[in-house]
Amino acid sequence: MRALAGALAFAAALPAHADTIASRAPETVAVTLYRDGDGPFQALNAWQRAQAAEKGLILVTETRTVDLPAGRHTIRFDGVAEGLIPQSAAVEGLPGRAVERNYDYALLSPGTLVERSLGQPIQVVRTNRKTGRQRTVDAMLLQGPNGLLVQTADGVEALGCSGGPERLVLSSVPEGLTDKPSLSTIVDVPAPARVKLTLSYLALGVNWQADYVARIHPDGKRLDLTGWLTLVNSGGSQFADARTQAVAGRLSRQYARVDKGQPLRINRTCWPMDTTHLIESDSDIQVQARAAFGPPPLPIPPVISAAPPVPTNAVARAKLAEQSNLGDYKLYTLPAPVTLNPRQTKQVAFLDQKDVAFQRLYVVTINPWDSGREDEGFRAPAVTLRLDNTVRNGLGKPLPSGALSAMETIDGRPTFAGEQAVRDVAVGEPLDLVIGQAVDILARPRLVAEQKLKKSRVRRTYEVDLSNAKTIPVTVEVRQNPNLTSFRVVAEPHKHDIRQGMVAWRVTLAPNQSRGFRYAIEYDG
Repeated sequence: MRALAGALAFAAALPAHADTIASRAPETVAVTLYRDGDGPFQALNAWQRAQAAEKGLILVTETRTVDLPAGRHTIRFDGVAEGLIPQSAAVEGLPGRAVERNYDYALLSPGTLVERSLGQPIQVVRTNRKTGRQRTVDAMLLQGPNGLLVQTADGVEALGCSGGPERLVLSSVPEGLTDKPSLSTIVDVPAPARVKLTLSYLALGVNWQADYVARIHPDGKRLDLTGWLTLVNSGGSQFADARTQAVAGRLSRQYARVDKGQPLRINRTCWPMDTTHLIESDSDIQVQARAAFGPPPLPIPPVISAAPPVPTNAVARAKLAEQSNLGDYKLYTLPAPVTLNPRQTKQVAFLDQKDVAFQRLYVVTINPWDSGREDEGFRAPAVTLRLDNTVRNGLGKPLPSGALSAMETIDGRPTFAGEQAVRDVAVGEPLDLVIGQAVDILARPRLVAEQKLKKSRVRRTYEVDLSNAKTIPVTVEVRQNPNLTSFRVVAEPHKHDIRQGMVAWRVTLAPNQSRGFRYAIEYDG
């Protein structure tokens, strides 16, 4: 059955208990974001993105000023983040001993209104489709919100199935419902005082990553690298004018499940009887309570991936986030307070490096299971941009993980050249960016000999046929995946290097040149 939309109309807030002192909103907010997930949002499917956003961790610190009379009172902090982890909350500045702490989040929605009003007398307002006249019927709410059943003088009916618009009217808002989550603590106050409290807690539902844009110069040897901190708020809480920091690095975490009080919807269930029919009508059930509260929160839409990177020329006008050390992690402090609205993605610049030197390589990887048969044919090597993260090469900055988009300029116009996930890269580390596959360069690895030696050793000889159809010289990197026990190179045309745990050789090909590359390895058979 189709889920029916619920409409709520309220006017004022529920009164607090006599011994409850409400802090409606924080005076200042500071947030620190921690990442979750092994890859950028763009590399995840919809389910994985939703999971990553839900598990994204944020530390919220609020300051609030409250007037406390003497005695035992409940201090209620309204407007805390909806994904709050209750056991992480701490309150500093209390004038007395804290006795108890509670996290209250029974979210106001059409479904929860119905759920909390079962067995209570209500009214049903029906509108005649032909005349437009309304008729009010006294009833008792028997079941809901999945299939509303009401009992009237005419019997038990399925609400919303009469073929015309119907409105469910409740006499009051059930106790305990709220339009905002709140955290409360019971405290013994020795003497009246005005105190400034600091409330801090962890919450779920906000994540971040880094997004990079590499603009390759026409000479093909240097690039401009810009970086953006992409903040993703998947929840319904707003963080207004918050001093914001982001922590790069992987934390050890024990994931806590938090009931975020998702709003309940109303679903209609109809059956054949005098006042209902099997045909699904376009009528709506409206739920109205004659009390208190503003409109309900909107349904939470699916989590979306990070927004596309902002043009590079905007970085020159923006003040960059400041990077510092936080123990074994890197801390990025945003230059100005940020307002992160519910279900919003926001980007702030943190990196702007000009003239970064790089080398373009064409990488072909040979695995132990490659047979070298003729029908395997040629392979297209991976187009790889190799950057050394050093000051000498124009970089020398910690690079948090995320996604990188490469742009090349053709006839004065930027053109998208590829995209890759980026791991955390420390200063001094090399960074290989694979942005696509070559078209004019081909490689065909062939197993030309295999010899069994003593002590169960095996010797394999490979030859790699390489060709360059470009009009410029290129460098091909041949990598042998060791993935074997007691692996060693026993013959090679020149000394190898180690790249990403693999043996690697570089071969330079002149324009329109083809040549072979031969080497041998031994391993335990």
